[in-house]
Amino acid sequence: MPTLTIEPITRIEGHARITLQMNDAGEVEDAKLHITQLRGFERFCEGRPFPEMPSLTARTCGICPVSHLIASSKACDELMAVQIPPAAVRLRRVIEPSATSSVPRLEFLSPLVA
Repeated sequence: MPTLTIEPITRIEGHARITLQMNDAGEVEDAKLHITQLRGFERFCEGRPFPEMPSLTARTCGICPVSHLIASSKACDELMAVQIPPAAVRLRRVIEPSATSSVPRLEFLSPLVA
């Protein structure tokens, strides 16, 4: 089974690589993301009240704060077993693509998703 390795991954904070296991037809059978550095941010968050997590985790990296903010907000929603209103779901869907584009004007919406 052929293996394809993409290294380095450059749009992240730190060092990483992707390993793809291909089948004989050239289709991806398995994909792994390898991150080779420990930042220890989790320890900084231990013991903190969960409502602080979205704003803290948004500062985990300078490249994708919106992605961390939304992921942490979703985790808090699940922790509390709440279903957010449809308008909040739509707002998150509008904000999420801004994490992969160079549109800083959408960042003013970030506090509204938490």
